[in-house]
Amino acid sequence: MTEARTHTAACLCGRLRASARGAPRDVYVCACRNCQRKSASVFTYAAIFRAEDVSTEGAAARYRYEGDSGRWIENNFCPTCGGFVFFTAQGFPDYIGLNVGAMDEPDFEAPRRMYWASRRHRWLDVPDGVEEVETQ
Repeated sequence: MTEARTHTAACLCGRLRASARGAPRDVYVCACRNCQRKSASVFTYAAIFRAEDVSTEGAAARYRYEGDSGRWIENNFCPTCGGFVFFTAQGFPDYIGLNVGAMDEPDFEAPRRMYWASRRHRWLDVPDGVEEVETQ
């Protein structure tokens, strides 16, 4: 039997960490306006894991908001450096999403789809094999 791989996301100062065992249920990017704002980039890159496979370390500040879907999302970020590390969402009640950009894994799996492709920056080409979902 092989040991399940552990994936760890951490903030800039390293005080807040989230670790997940095993393979993610889903991996995606999202280009909605809220994801653009919270990432300070043109999309977020997320991996969804079963909550029972995720552990966190350190104090987290939380910000809950309503997404365009009408459901809430709660971002967890470091109160010291402000780095976004993980989130929970009403639409995924038994799962926790890790910010793949906060992982030190350049070989992490590619996203399977892009949500809110209709709001992506037009210079951004979506790679072959990544499903474009116009909304969510």
